Amino acid sequence: MITRQKAMRLGVVLGLAWVVGCGGPGTAPTVKVTGTVTYNGEPVDGVNVGFIPDGEGARPASGTTDASGKFSLSTFKSGDGATLGKHTVVITEPTDSTTTDDYSLPDESARRFPAKYENSRTSGLSATVEKGKENDFSFDMTD
Repeated sequence: MITRQKAMRLGVVLGLAWVVGCGGPGTAPTVKVTGTVTYNGEPVDGVNVGFIPDGEGARPASGTTDASGKFSLSTFKSGDGATLGKHTVVITEPTDSTTTDDYSLPDESARRFPAKYENSRTSGLSATVEKGKENDFSFDMTD
């Protein structure tokens, strides 16, 4: 038999669990984001595209380009897009773990585009994700 005190404790515990669960990942609104990455006008296959939100606490989104340079972003689950607002965009070569247990960036001779695009401070790329908009972005990297 549950006493009134035990019932109240259970109610408080369940209430806290509900509040914590509602504040967890996946609660920020996202919208579909797609785009194309090119280097000197040519599509770039197999690079990672990252959207880093300018706001505190917002979760970044990422995607990988296909043979035509097209990508679709994911934040909380596959294909859900990115959170609303302004983002700094970075484009990175995939890491290589074939020679060591540590992931490392490709050496300079293996780079297909300038390294500045891999750093959020130097990429010079940005995008503003808006509700009710198409949110299809094009990024043409150059030398």
